[in-house]
Parts: sequence; structure tokens; C-alpha cells
Amino acid sequence: MINDGLILLAVGMVVVFLFLLLVNLLIKSMSFLLRDYAAREHKELLEAEAEKRRKKNAKKNKPSISAPAEDSGRLTAVISAAVHAHTSR
Repeated sequence: MINDGLILLAVGMVVVFLFLLLVNLLIKSMSFLLRDYAAREHKELLEAEAEKRRKKNAKKNKPSISAPAEDSGRLTAVISAAVHAHTSR
């Protein structure tokens, strides 16, 4: 009975070891076969990130268009007149 348990233990450990060895070999071979694709994809991702940064910097450095001073004064006068009309009711 003990011998059967030890045999089962050894067979189980060998099967697990062989499975892990097979998985390791498959991962290494896929890594070797797909390294050119991965490098190309990495390069595209870096270019996309650089393009995002360029757009963000261009947007940040873009001069903002503000209202001229006379429009601001006119807006202040309109708001003041509206407040005065509302309070004088």
C-alpha cells in the first residue's frame, strides 16, 4: 500500500514536471517566433504616445482667444443694468 502511494507520488510529480517543461518550451518558442511582431508593436505604441504628447503640447501652447476689453466692459454694463432693474422692482 505504501509502495503504491510512493509510485503514484513519483508519477504525479513527473507528469507535473513534464507539463511545466512543455509549457516553458512553448512560451520560449512563441517568444522567439513573435519577437519581430512585438518589436514593431512596441515601436507603434511609442509613436502613438509621442503623437499624443505633441498634440497635448500644441494644444497647451496654442494662444487662447480672449474677449477684447470693450466686450468685457459692455458685458459688465449689461449685468449691472440687469441687477439694477431687478433690485428696483
